[in-house]
Amino acid sequence: MGGADESFQLLPSYLYMLKLKNPGTITEFESDSKSRFKYLFMAIGVCLAGFCSQMRPVIAVDACFLKCKYLGSLFVTTCKDGNNNVYPIAWGVKDSKNDASWEWLFTKLRSTIGHEIPNLVFVYDRHKSISNAELTVFPSALHVHCIYHIGQKVKAKFKHENVHALFYKATKAYRESEFHELFNELVRYDVAIGTYLREADLNHWARAYSDGKGFDIMMTNIAECLNAALADARKLSIQCLMEYINNMLQQWFYERRGHASKMGEHLTSWAEGEIAKRLALSQYWKSEPIDMYRFNVKDGNSGGIIDLKAKTCTCRVFDFDKLSRGHALVAVRSRNIDPYSLSFAYYQIEALLCADADPIMPVGSQADWIMPDESASIKLLPLATRRKCERRKTCRIPSASEEKMRVKCGRCGQIGHNRQTCSNPITLDEKKEGSRKGARVKHVQHKFLY
Repeated sequence: MGGADESFQLLPSYLYMLKLKNPGTITEFESDSKSRFKYLFMAIGVCLAGFCSQMRPVIAVDACFLKCKYLGSLFVTTCKDGNNNVYPIAWGVKDSKNDASWEWLFTKLRSTIGHEIPNLVFVYDRHKSISNAELTVFPSALHVHCIYHIGQKVKAKFKHENVHALFYKATKAYRESEFHELFNELVRYDVAIGTYLREADLNHWARAYSDGKGFDIMMTNIAECLNAALADARKLSIQCLMEYINNMLQQWFYERRGHASKMGEHLTSWAEGEIAKRLALSQYWKSEPIDMYRFNVKDGNSGGIIDLKAKTCTCRVFDFDKLSRGHALVAVRSRNIDPYSLSFAYYQIEALLCADADPIMPVGSQADWIMPDESASIKLLPLATRRKCERRKTCRIPSASEEKMRVKCGRCGQIGHNRQTCSNPITLDEKKEGSRKGARVKHVQHKFLY
């Protein structure tokens, strides 16, 4: 596939051909005063058109390290389509994870998708550079912190047995009353937990304090999925990596078009499956009409008042999911209304077909490239920093908020080693237990032979 140095020199020509083959594609790169590579931004035209017209405006942002000859990080922005699949938006490569590189990438993203998208939401971990860049470039967007990263920090910082599970219940609570009940239970374990979570700002991680824009996406796992899909490709040189991403998306869009064409008439298969589950759960719930559009639904617990015209419910489940669930299904059943009509356009098959309608074209063989003199004459040198001459790390580096798995010895109970590598002295009780086990084994063998 060529050398790493030659790959940087080939990159401008490759990006030119990529834009030529795929209309609407935006690619930009930047170099320093010595013509050394600094940043790269790439967004395929089909992905951009699909996101801007047919997708939920919730973007997960993440970055992962590259494993090639030179240092650098891969920047990923992605969302979910109506069938709950990962839908990539834009990619980037940067020399380091600092404020300047993140701000450059977000500036390019803003010029690509526009800053006037209503109800735009960004989900990311609590990396300071990401937070600073997003607040600078997208000040009016809603910023959500990944609850997985906060949960890992809580788990590592506070060593109580039930705190981690209780935190997740609190983050996913829809009502403020339910949230406060769980949050107060957390504080009973340790007052410091409440202080730490309040400092993390409830508006950024608690669903009960959100305004309903974030739908059901509260983690960056969709971006982590892309990082995992490119685990081997990140060993490639930069031009080969961009080619691998393009080919991967080409295959994904082809398969999704075929799958979408076999779905029903109304909603995607995932959305219909979710509605079917809720129909089974709500078949014995009762509704009391208030007026033409509002109903008081009783489910045996707290219930909720559903407004079919405004598409809201006091339980807030309908507000977040934007899908006919629970109380909404009981209300439409009493009025003989089609439950599919209440679901938002993002879940409709028509939106899914439009998002995956156009194919992604390959660049083709380098021998067939016809380059203008401007692109062919660009000189682009590799990054100024390269890896040390040692075995390269290929495993994921845990973030500062993640707790590393600790091994516990099954014999002495200490942390840091296992039974086979245990060097602690054997106690007299263990010797007696070992001799008894040996005697039992010999007895069984003798019984088997005779």
